[in-house]
Amino acid sequence: MIDKIIKSIKYLLDEENLTAEVIQKKGYEGDFIIPEIVVFKKVAYRVTSIGLWAFDGCSSLTSIVIPDSVTSIGEEVFDCCFSLTSIVIPDSVTSIGEGAFGGCKSLITITIPDSVTSIGDYAFRNCLSLNDITISNSVRCLEEGTFFQCESLTNIKFPENLL
Repeated sequence: MIDKIIKSIKYLLDEENLTAEVIQKKGYEGDFIIPEIVVFKKVAYRVTSIGLWAFDGCSSLTSIVIPDSVTSIGEEVFDCCFSLTSIVIPDSVTSIGEGAFGGCKSLITITIPDSVTSIGDYAFRNCLSLNDITISNSVRCLEEGTFFQCESLTNIKFPENLL
């Protein structure tokens, strides 16, 4: 495994599987796009996950686009990203970790794609502006406190199996 910053994003590169995980680095800001492929020493690595605390505390991050290559969003990935208003979760993502969007006070709406089967504890805790969320039919259960202190939440579209 190699820990490397490539084009201002910090990755953990898996040389055996040729995959990359976005890992923690302070200072991500503005509109942000994670690439599907990164190249290090002429070797291409497919970005497949966003790891623990990768964007934690990036209070100036306003939007993020996650590539179709990503299958998991780890624990507390976007914790305290106070300015995050927009995020696109691709159909490739199957899991959203515990506290993944905790404290995203500016996030207003989010759609959980059909590919997601699990959403961790307190995934959206303290998302004070979140007022609209659509949860796909593939989600089997919502863990404890998924929407804890989401004071503006007025529209939740649940799958029938969770009602």
